[in-house]
Amino acid sequence: MSADPSTASPLSAVTVVFVTYNSGAVIGRAVASVPAECPVVIVDNASPDGAAWRAGLSRSVDLVEMPANAGFGTACNAGARRAATPYVLFLNPDAVLDGETLPALLAATGRYGDPAILMPAILGENGRLMRKEGSILEKVPRRLRLSPDEIAGDYCTRFVHGAAFMMAREAFFALGGFDEAIFLYHEDDDLSLRAIARHIPIIVVTGARVTHAGGRSSAPSFSQTFRVNRAKMQSERYVLEKYGCSRPTLPQIAKLAGGCVLALACLDLHRFAIRSGKMAGCFDDVLQTPSRRV
Repeated sequence: MSADPSTASPLSAVTVVFVTYNSGAVIGRAVASVPAECPVVIVDNASPDGAAWRAGLSRSVDLVEMPANAGFGTACNAGARRAATPYVLFLNPDAVLDGETLPALLAATGRYGDPAILMPAILGENGRLMRKEGSILEKVPRRLRLSPDEIAGDYCTRFVHGAAFMMAREAFFALGGFDEAIFLYHEDDDLSLRAIARHIPIIVVTGARVTHAGGRSSAPSFSQTFRVNRAKMQSERYVLEKYGCSRPTLPQIAKLAGGCVLALACLDLHRFAIRSGKMAGCFDDVLQTPSRRV
């Protein structure tokens, strides 16, 4: 017997989409924070660790298994395509919803209408607000950013934080979804720039809150740090070129090479992995042979 639509919870209008890659250690907590009325789609990007974590989830989910690691944006698009609700909320697997997050976001759709990109206030585990008010092309100096005591209600910003945001599904695809040429990082910068160009407001709904651990969706290692920063540099250079703001390559490589030497002199392998990964990303751009797997 089908449910009476008139008694359906408003929360059933939102599908929460997660993208995982070796995120089994954290995904369970994230899924458990989603209200039972909300459908959940998890897109697994061909994690080497597999999807054994699914057996430990507190609720049923719709699992989309990608045949290969296609990148964050591509997986998000696949999750949104699987959704059958008016709204989609993209949420990192190391993020946790507050109990009032989804009701507050849905209430905001009534105030602001569609299309709009709605973000919760994102907090670190220490309770501090995590904010970035400008995109890769519009950096906002720290001294010009709002302080927490200046925020009295919802406010517009110019950056979509990919860790958590909600949008009408049709509007998301009308905007083009995520650019699937971007493998990892800066796909939210690109989405922000396209939204701004189409006069789509990006609104932080302060009554909605998400706690984001940050960087804990997969276990760190030297090789992982190298690959992540290689992909980050590829994406940075791609987005800058896409918007006509590319930077000279050789000075950037020279600066990173100097950083590698300094890191080795200090026996700091983590910093060496970061700088050498970014340098490899620069060479990939020059040789046009991007590494597509992290």
